[in-house]
Amino acid sequence: MQNALGSAYATPTPFQFGILQDVGIDASFEEKLLYGTNSFPVDSGRGKGKIGLKAKFANINILPFTAAFFGQSSVKGLIVTERDEVGKPAAANITVAPPNGATFFASLGVRIDANGTPMIRVGANPKSGEYTTDGAGAYVFAAADVGRRVFIDYQHITQDIGELLTVRNLPMGLTPTFSLDFSMRRNGKVLTLTWPNVTSSKLALSSKQEDFMVPELDMSALANEAGEVWKWSASE
Repeated sequence: MQNALGSAYATPTPFQFGILQDVGIDASFEEKLLYGTNSFPVDSGRGKGKIGLKAKFANINILPFTAAFFGQSSVKGLIVTERDEVGKPAAANITVAPPNGATFFASLGVRIDANGTPMIRVGANPKSGEYTTDGAGAYVFAAADVGRRVFIDYQHITQDIGELLTVRNLPMGLTPTFSLDFSMRRNGKVLTLTWPNVTSSKLALSSKQEDFMVPELDMSALANEAGEVWKWSASE
């Protein structure tokens, strides 16, 4: 098992794909057929093989993604988006105070009055319908807009909770690898499938209103250094 820089993990950590929804296993070979003068082949040879794996799971934990798909390390940190921070610019300015001692991270825009008209950010000397911000939570409005209700959207970050992954633009070629295990029980029978050397080429995060987000990973099984590709164990 290795990360995106080609370095082996010193102490690999197992993770579960929580709330598993679907698992797909697609093993196939290229087939070389030998024909004579008749319609159907008289012999066949097996060519290149491929094992495609697919998993959908509804538990969004960033740690399996950092190891299995990106191969890059995360740090402690949680970015939260706050919408509709409401106030009246009584003194032509508002300073946003993120909750629980968090740090202001990014401004996501300002709207004004009940109809939610977007305000325009300018560098200095705002006129009616405009504002300035220092990027640290302080907003300044025009004197003409004093007393009007504004709705501020922004993000804040907390450094001691959650996981934060910053995906870096690394050179092409090196691929993170990991091992994958699948096990199930049914009527006293046990099925266990193990792939010792797996890569992932696609991560899909699809969000739909009135439904759950179910991430999906597409993976491929490779041979390891011992030439092993797949272990298949089942009850008799």
